[in-house]
Amino acid sequence: MSINSIENFSNEFFYEIFDYLDACEIYYAFSNLNYRFQQLINSSSLLLKLTFNYSQLQEIFMNNYQQILHFNKNQIFSIHLWISENTNQIISSFTIDSSFNCLESLIFDSIEPDILISLLPKLICLPRLFSLIIDTCSIEKDLGDIYRLIFNLPKLKYIKYTAIESNDFDIKISLPIATNEQISSIEHLIMDHPCALDELFVIISYTPHLRHLKFLSLTDRNVNIKNIKPIKLPNLTHLSIHIYRKMSFNVLDTFISKLNSKIKILSLTTLVEDITYLDANRWEKFILTKLPQLEKFYFKYSAYFEENYETPMYFGQCDQFISSFWLQRQWILETEIEFENIIYSISPYKKRWYEYDTQHNMINSSDQLSKSIRLSLDEVRPEQWTKTIFIDDYINHILTVTQIYHLEIHVKIFTDKLMEILHLLSEIKTLKIYSLPILQQGDLSEEEIEFLCVLLPKNQITKICFQHMKDMDELYMLTLICSRINHLQIKCIDYMHAELLTGLILTQIKGISKSSLRLLCFSIPEAHDEMCEKLEKMIDVENLHFDFMIKHVMDKIYLQWK
Repeated sequence: MSINSIENFSNEFFYEIFDYLDACEIYYAFSNLNYRFQQLINSSSLLLKLTFNYSQLQEIFMNNYQQILHFNKNQIFSIHLWISENTNQIISSFTIDSSFNCLESLIFDSIEPDILISLLPKLICLPRLFSLIIDTCSIEKDLGDIYRLIFNLPKLKYIKYTAIESNDFDIKISLPIATNEQISSIEHLIMDHPCALDELFVIISYTPHLRHLKFLSLTDRNVNIKNIKPIKLPNLTHLSIHIYRKMSFNVLDTFISKLNSKIKILSLTTLVEDITYLDANRWEKFILTKLPQLEKFYFKYSAYFEENYETPMYFGQCDQFISSFWLQRQWILETEIEFENIIYSISPYKKRWYEYDTQHNMINSSDQLSKSIRLSLDEVRPEQWTKTIFIDDYINHILTVTQIYHLEIHVKIFTDKLMEILHLLSEIKTLKIYSLPILQQGDLSEEEIEFLCVLLPKNQITKICFQHMKDMDELYMLTLICSRINHLQIKCIDYMHAELLTGLILTQIKGISKSSLRLLCFSIPEAHDEMCEKLEKMIDVENLHFDFMIKHVMDKIYLQWK
């Protein structure tokens, strides 16, 4: 029997819809329809998410808020409170007490510290408050009182506290070491505010059940890590650290030793100048001895470039991040040039655009993993912003650490700059490029032609991906620079774009006896099998006969021949 009225849908169907809506939206849309919907809204099976947003404090919404707080208080699952100049109106609209018996999550957004301190004691009565997220718009110089009140919440499992203000690193957290009577139930602690290591150890003395910890090392205070007493966190498996001040590799080593934890996932982001962070052998020894149960490793190190600043250089042995230690775990080093920074990062390996055959099977191997290090460029002409720093300064810094085999350029780049970069990176196997604006065919200068003649015999690029190709001149120039290309992938606007390129490319190949190109891949939004049939007909009509195979896989169409 067909359903011809919304009334015929089941209660379960409406509960699924309600799960995507704020409680006030549910009230506004359904509360006055009929008796059935009123019963659905008041059912204990429906848990409500309530957002107090000052931009919605019109009279009609405030009336809905008042009704929900009066009649449905015991159904409220989460409250998101946006604090503003209307704070008093919002807070006065409800009283926190134990009748919020389903409330599990509270979010205070842009709350003033004094208001937060007045509210936190009232949360003790909530029987199921498991999650608390706090974002303060200004910072108290001492966060000790706030943390003391947080640790008094009896059921809390998750706390995220964001409290950071530009150029303010003098925050203190004055707390004594916890006693047995002050133990918190918190298992997930995120501290998005400045914190010194001695303060961190005091805070985690209150949280012996901790499983996930994230904190910022963002203070100018000098702390002797050796004077801090070790602490046992037997359940801690996830550790995330953002280091912006003072923590050298030696300090990190000592810090991990004092945690006495079985860390399985480590995430580390650092902006400090200690170049030891790029020593793969040091990392290997550290992980094997201090983190033997580590399963996943995420790491970022930024090398900063600025005029009149001497960027620390790595003088150790090159290519140490492709030893058996790293390859067995599939933890892969990558690099990125982003304005004034080189970002060196390590993370578990992820599939890439060039690793699939026409069956969409991954074709990587241990040998390929050893040559998987990639450089991403978000900036190719730093000389536009500085007088003394050039792209080769960045690349030469990278080449002291590792060889590069894959290049991705995410900005428009001209032919001369591309050739300059490829000349520096002689081991490149694959190239992903955004756009290559050039002169018309035959308009190259004598210097560019001479440079090409030097470059071509050395170039090893066999796979190219074009992200934003406007015309065939770009492809012509790229195939001239990369004469060994056998795999070409192009992102197309639609099917007509792919059909046009197929005709042009196959026509060009037909006239070249020694073309290496054997595979075309078109990335097309909403690709489907009928597109393959149309391409086959077009190739036949245009008399572009090849012994080819054509296949549609996900959003891609592959055209391959021998």
